Amino acid sequence: MLLQNSNHDAFREIYRRYWDKLFYLAAKKLKSPEEAECLVQDVFVDIWQRRQQLNVREALDGYLVVAVKYRIINVMAKRDRARTWQQHTSNTSAPAEWLKYHELKDWLDKTVARLPEKCRIVYQLKSAGYSQKEIARQMQVSEKTVETHISRALKVLRTGFNHLLFMLLFICRF
Repeated sequence: MLLQNSNHDAFREIYRRYWDKLFYLAAKKLKSPEEAECLVQDVFVDIWQRRQQLNVREALDGYLVVAVKYRIINVMAKRDRARTWQQHTSNTSAPAEWLKYHELKDWLDKTVARLPEKCRIVYQLKSAGYSQKEIARQMQVSEKTVETHISRALKVLRTGFNHLLFMLLFICRF
């Protein structure tokens, strides 16, 4: 297979075949040619660096499209977090309130980051306003799978929040 070949010419051929398609996909979703270019470049760099370990079982173009889609999801989630942060900081006037929000947001981000990858991605997309149907289509899974991931994420967050609340109540008592 071309991918596992260490030959630069083989990699150049993969790049030539798939660059335009992947760039178009990323630019269409991100609405930013600069971000799309960086994202696709990162995918190719990652492929090159991991070429010896990768075991692509399906068609290479399918693998590359999914890799780009996951990176798009991460970029969009990061944008959403930045937008939320910007909105909150512009509405928050009291430093103590800002600090409380920041600490709670930090706790939530860390908890979400510890979720399994697909579960985390589904949760982030749902938080960004995507419907279960849209998430299922984008991730190429069933709606039931999306529902399961959302339920799992919410259970982890509820459990963690209950633990956090218990610790805060315990600390406040003393």
